[in-house]
Amino acid sequence: MPPPAPPALNPLAVAALVTSLLCLAPLGLIFGIVALVQISRKKQRGKGLAIAGISVSGAVLALVGIAVAVADFRVWTLPARDDTGEVAKRGWTTVHSVEVGDCFNPGDWLPGRDTPRLADANVELVPCDASHRGEVYATFELAGEREFPGRDEIAAVAWSRCARLYLDYSMDPVAFGRLQSYYFYPEQRDWDAGRRTVLCWVARPGEAELDTSVRRDASHLEPAQLAYLSALKPLNAEAVLRPVKSPRQDLAGARKWAGRMAEAQAETIRLLKDADLPGAERPAGKLVAELEAGLPFWRQASRASDTDGFLERLRSVEKHDGEAYRREIRGRLDLPLAPAESAERA
Repeated sequence: MPPPAPPALNPLAVAALVTSLLCLAPLGLIFGIVALVQISRKKQRGKGLAIAGISVSGAVLALVGIAVAVADFRVWTLPARDDTGEVAKRGWTTVHSVEVGDCFNPGDWLPGRDTPRLADANVELVPCDASHRGEVYATFELAGEREFPGRDEIAAVAWSRCARLYLDYSMDPVAFGRLQSYYFYPEQRDWDAGRRTVLCWVARPGEAELDTSVRRDASHLEPAQLAYLSALKPLNAEAVLRPVKSPRQDLAGARKWAGRMAEAQAETIRLLKDADLPGAERPAGKLVAELEAGLPFWRQASRASDTDGFLERLRSVEKHDGEAYRREIRGRLDLPLAPAESAERA
């Protein structure tokens, strides 16, 4: 008598395993469950295949569910520019595509001491009249080094040059209130790939946003406004380079800076005396007198023998900064006051 034929192999059990391995998890799960029901009712083979299909499909669906819960799915719509090159429609791009004058929102990072590497940052470009986080005001290439000079050396160069370049882009930073300069810079792998661009940008400190461009170069100014702001530029340019370390940490560095401030203040005094400021001659003369009174204290600070003496000279300088006359000049020349000052006067 011949042996009985083996039970038939359930086709859906095979389909469950195959579809699960092909990443068709929903089908694999359905086929596996139906196969188990049929195998139990019809006494067929393939239970192991059906269970394997269900297991693989279930694992795939679980991973997809976790990914959906934690992932940030950003739709990358490209920005659009108008005929002048300005951003007309917001969109996402890499920081390599950002140009001077572009306003943007950063991706998933906040600016700080260790800003994202140039190769990794993504930004959303937006029209400058829309709310935005930052604005690019300058770029420059690092040169003269074959080997990667290191993050600290690059950051020192970037900080200094970006600070100076801002006053070419916005000659009147007072008009926009408190701002902070930041920069992207290349790291080792960018350097090795030939990418040596430093990108300078400005933002408000903290989480505050801008709602207009901070560009204010010569083309945006009347002759008298330009003359006044050009006269202040040497002093402002050196002031932004105040050493990061306090005088108690680095007295020698503070004294060198005070010496440069003395030279810058002397140059500003000379330019103010030559400037044609119709309607603002009287406060301009008063400002010159105050700056001349404060100038010796800068020179004394540059020769201070100790920290206390240095700080005492700085306090004397501050008494002669002529702030009241600066505000009067701005009013007479129709230059905007800082937002905080405007609120106080309202």
